[in-house]
Amino acid sequence: MRILVLEDEKKINNLITLYATQEGHIVESAFDANRALTIFEKEKIDLVITDLMLKGMSGERFIELIRARSNVYIIALTAKTTLESKLDVLSKGADDYIYKPFAIDELIIKLRHIERRLRKEESLRFSHGSHTVTLKRESGTVHKDGAPVDLKHTEMKILRYLMENEGRILSREQIIDACLEESEAYDRIVDVYIKNIRKKTGLPTLIRTVYGAGYKFEGDKDA
Repeated sequence: MRILVLEDEKKINNLITLYATQEGHIVESAFDANRALTIFEKEKIDLVITDLMLKGMSGERFIELIRARSNVYIIALTAKTTLESKLDVLSKGADDYIYKPFAIDELIIKLRHIERRLRKEESLRFSHGSHTVTLKRESGTVHKDGAPVDLKHTEMKILRYLMENEGRILSREQIIDACLEESEAYDRIVDVYIKNIRKKTGLPTLIRTVYGAGYKFEGDKDA
């Protein structure tokens, strides 16, 4: 996995990086939230580990910003042990948490469980009416009912982003931020990409337009 570690205590950051690397993971380290956000936008991150007590931007706020962009798995490191604090960090979008101080073995075991889960999710497969749409993450290919769909690079990124966030309404701005390299891209260009995806898949209702809000992927995820 490619892991992003956001921890401003150098010793802890280095410890996590060392052990995760020994487990075969690729680790991107950051000591402040802005740097971590930059890394997240440039790299394909499978897992985020973040402290909550950060300078400049709270870990809770960082989690909210990441969750608005992606469905990536997030582990929060926290010294806050109250039930209220636990519920708060989960409500912000974290998937799991580890109390500080923690045993590195606990984190490594969690990483192994997450990696096994992610391997099972290498393909995104959805039913839509009588049709099946499959996106293979590793190869970046899409098939409809077993037949390949010829999508361009950006069309593929947009479809994958929508599929990974199935059931969520995503604004044009969110889609641009997550999928388009041109930071000044005009928001209506998203409409063109969506139109192309609908036409090439032959499924005009696969992606629903939510007027005034954005787009939502509609499909039943296969187990």
